[in-house]
Amino acid sequence: MVLMQEQLKSLKRVNVSKDSDKTKERIRQDFKSASKAEKNAILELSGQGVNSIYRIYAIGTITARVVLSFAQILNVNPLYYTGEADERGAFEKEQVLGFLKLHGCDNLFNDLNKKRTGSKKIKDEPAKKADAGEITDKDKVISESTAATVPATEEIRLMFSNEAQMKKAVDELTEQEAAELLHTLFIRAKGGGEAKFIADVVKRCLLK
Repeated sequence: MVLMQEQLKSLKRVNVSKDSDKTKERIRQDFKSASKAEKNAILELSGQGVNSIYRIYAIGTITARVVLSFAQILNVNPLYYTGEADERGAFEKEQVLGFLKLHGCDNLFNDLNKKRTGSKKIKDEPAKKADAGEITDKDKVISESTAATVPATEEIRLMFSNEAQMKKAVDELTEQEAAELLHTLFIRAKGGGEAKFIADVVKRCLLK
């Protein structure tokens, strides 16, 4: 499961910590031990500055958006940061849906749950079309709202740190989500480098 910036922006800015002492300590420990790239990805996804993270150190209050940003980038069960679980676990669909339901994030919960239960898996034919490079002019016209929901290259690289993890995440996407992600990455990949590598790996995952 991959959460996008636009999805997290919809969450209410209320405190979701159930144990402020655990929240303070766990956020402090994980942010300090995170790499520079991971810190930047957390700040970008959460829409927060470093000073906002420092305030969590001091008072132990935290919003759902910040919790999910930490959890996704560092691959941790979001309930670990609210003090509702003592095992770090992993950032998996069931844990995320459980967190959203528990904390009243009904809109995002319903949206994610509907997409996963009511959509079909990606079929071979559309994937082959992408592989053959048959992207039409219509495909290339991606609206600003669609592009805004696709994570920055740095964030994608961290979420998909290896091909196996990327394959698992891609398998959970709906056909429309996968198409939007793939087309956007191909456009970004014109500049080469990291985006081209990620686009190639996503393409291979779709073909398996």
